Amino acid sequence: MNTFLLEKILHTDSPSGNEKEIIDVIKANIYPSAKVIIDNLGNCIAYHSTTDDEYKVLIIAHCDEVGFQVVKIEDNGYIRFRPIGSVSPTYLPGSCITILNKNGKVTGCISYVPIHVQSKKKNFELDYNDLWIDIGTTTKEDTENHVDIGDYISLNNGLFHSANGNHLFAKGLDNKLGVYVLLEAFNALIQKNLPLSLYVSATVQEELGCRGCKAVINKIRPDLVIVIDAGICGNIPTQIDSKFGVVELGKGPGINYNPTNNLNLNRIIENIAVENKIPFQRTVGYQTNRGTENAEIQTLLEGIITTHICIPVRNMHMSHEICNIKDIHSSIQLIIKIIEHISCIDNKEDTFIPW
Repeated sequence: MNTFLLEKILHTDSPSGNEKEIIDVIKANIYPSAKVIIDNLGNCIAYHSTTDDEYKVLIIAHCDEVGFQVVKIEDNGYIRFRPIGSVSPTYLPGSCITILNKNGKVTGCISYVPIHVQSKKKNFELDYNDLWIDIGTTTKEDTENHVDIGDYISLNNGLFHSANGNHLFAKGLDNKLGVYVLLEAFNALIQKNLPLSLYVSATVQEELGCRGCKAVINKIRPDLVIVIDAGICGNIPTQIDSKFGVVELGKGPGINYNPTNNLNLNRIIENIAVENKIPFQRTVGYQTNRGTENAEIQTLLEGIITTHICIPVRNMHMSHEICNIKDIHSSIQLIIKIIEHISCIDNKEDTFIPW
């Protein structure tokens, strides 16, 4: 596993709507023979083909992360902000952040009233009106020398490994892990020269409602799409409602069995995992028919064959998310084997018709 590349991706700041930093890393690390384009929304699309077959396979991983945006600068220099994507304000006090200003990055801290002087009537649940960002300035003018209204903000609490080396802690594992898996799998597959028209895309603005992937679909018009994303972990001390499909760290990627995934394709993927001794988990995802890119993609054009492979992640949308290193490796291997298998199918058009 290319730990250097993984950590380089994880260190990028890519809040939804300002994904340039991670897109630059992706472009710099795609195998040279691939054709790469950036579309009007900022999606990065790469393509490799060794065949005249018009059947197109696309692998997608969104590259944006949840973040924030500057909305107001107070007279005392403090910054008011709003979320980009779904982030609970209750988790945020004390978090280090990076403001992405045109003149460079500005570091600060999300602040709240100390526990010693909080009102006893205050509920535990916070909202964004309770919080502010402190960058060490004391006047509005001083803050405006470094920060502009509308600047994007990213969490910035560092990256570290567990004591046993099995787990990785970092912000934005949802879905920078998916981007890393996509890159490693695509670069390996290109060198195999499979008889397949293979596309990959690092999509933008997924956290705002799966916006980027729709533009990619309209441009490429693929026949089959594999979405790689993070999956919510259930092996935590608090019981998660049974209606949500969850996975566990260290047991391999999840294969989502719900109406937004093609049943025939899922069965093939499961057989591939078994035959190649790749650990995997069956799950139903946390929503029946929404919330992920494959759910949005499935009904576009004339209907698209879709599946969703999820990499288990704890602490989703918090300042430090957690993953197991083995799950990353298993996800890469599974994607490679899936594409190798699909490239050998003669009658792709009929293979995945549900019934």
